[in-house]
Amino acid sequence: MDSQSPITNMDILDILAKRIKEYRLAARMSQRELAEKSGVGYTTISHFEQGKHINISLGNFISLLRCIGMEGRMLELLPELPLPPMALREINKLIPKRVRRKER
Repeated sequence: MDSQSPITNMDILDILAKRIKEYRLAARMSQRELAEKSGVGYTTISHFEQGKHINISLGNFISLLRCIGMEGRMLELLPELPLPPMALREINKLIPKRVRRKER
């Protein structure tokens, strides 16, 4: 994947599957051990890591993250907005859509 081509859903899933496998191996866990600790089926984990199971549920994915100690990183993916959405809406109302200059 080069940095200029758009990233697809499949690309993201492939990256996530590879990362889960890398972290699992770094934790010196087999797929069976990860399945037992996470409550996610062994076949689901195996297929996900092989790229065959592209529709892993979010709940199962979070369970895998918990087992490899990475659930806290999910908050970095979608950080809180600096202002509540309604405050942003009010600020946007104050920003002019165009600037009109007076003729001299």
